[in-house]
Amino acid sequence: MTTGTRRLVAVPWHRALAGTDEARVAAVPVPTAAPSVHRKPAEAASAALGAAFGALSEDVRATAPLYVLCHDYGTWAARRFVARCHDPARRLRPSDSVGMETSELVRPYLTASEHRGDCYLLARPPASDGEFTPPVTAARPAAVVLDLIVFPGEDPRDADCLALATTWKASGL
Repeated sequence: MTTGTRRLVAVPWHRALAGTDEARVAAVPVPTAAPSVHRKPAEAASAALGAAFGALSEDVRATAPLYVLCHDYGTWAARRFVARCHDPARRLRPSDSVGMETSELVRPYLTASEHRGDCYLLARPPASDGEFTPPVTAARPAAVVLDLIVFPGEDPRDADCLALATTWKASGL
């Protein structure tokens, strides 16, 4: 975007990492704030989002848009649901179908923080190279991107999840 003679670009400036497996969290080569380990994927997502949004100034924190890259999680959750459907020893509950929704991973944080910004769940990044840079403008000077990375276990119902949240801000060139 061009503003007068200045061009605004999105620049990542804070990364937060949380996960459900300590060894995988420790092995991530991306520089982040202090990573944390949690029991459930929703707790890991909330921790990463809390750190990323916490890095924003208070005047934009509540309304900065959130972009959730959820292809890995959505694929794993659908496979998990199908495995549960075919398991004769397991009775399906309503929570099983809701558990497939990636929105359920970010809802606890967004509700607790009273976030009023837009939230976009992206099955695949729009760019062909897999990289996603959120659109930041003078009107929307910051955004948060949450990348959900899933490492399936031997049992299709179990997986380790990493939540890597990056805070982006507009920077003039």
